[in-house]
Amino acid sequence: MKRTLFVLFTFFSFSVCSQTQVLVTYYSVDGHTKALAESVSRGVVSVEGVNVKLCPVHEVEHADLLEAQAIIVGSPVYNANIAPAVSEFIMSWPFEGEPLKNKIGAAFVTGGGISAGEELAQLNILHSMMIFGMIIVGGSPWEQAFGASAITGELPFYSVDGGLDEIFLNKGYQLGKRVAEITGRFNK
Repeated sequence: MKRTLFVLFTFFSFSVCSQTQVLVTYYSVDGHTKALAESVSRGVVSVEGVNVKLCPVHEVEHADLLEAQAIIVGSPVYNANIAPAVSEFIMSWPFEGEPLKNKIGAAFVTGGGISAGEELAQLNILHSMMIFGMIIVGGSPWEQAFGASAITGELPFYSVDGGLDEIFLNKGYQLGKRVAEITGRFNK
């Protein structure tokens, strides 16, 4: 009986540990960044054997950061910077003992206009991840080298209701898929 329980426990533990966990977290006021986060998450779960936890930054627990093999952070663009809530979230990450070192990191942002600071905001997130020793992953086509971004306040992409143009949702999906694929390879 003890041997059977040990074998079952070992199998269950291996099955749980072999799953790749990706945390997709974001801050959103008007729903734009949330919509992109949902698209990123759909890309993550499109890869077999990868689980996703999707939640706003204020709901992320310390354990979520430690358990995830990849962390993808999203923010609206505030004057070519990340939102203060996202900055506070990143500043709360555990630093002592380097628990985030060698985890995969990626970024996505939503901005009001074309050339209104999207890449700078992405780099803010990515620079912070590099300080924590994370391995940075960008999008797969050269047009999204820093991650995924969306324009929400300039024609032809203007959106009042939080909806995003399909081109941006696809970029989010592709980023999530790429992060999941790479994280899965690292997790073997």
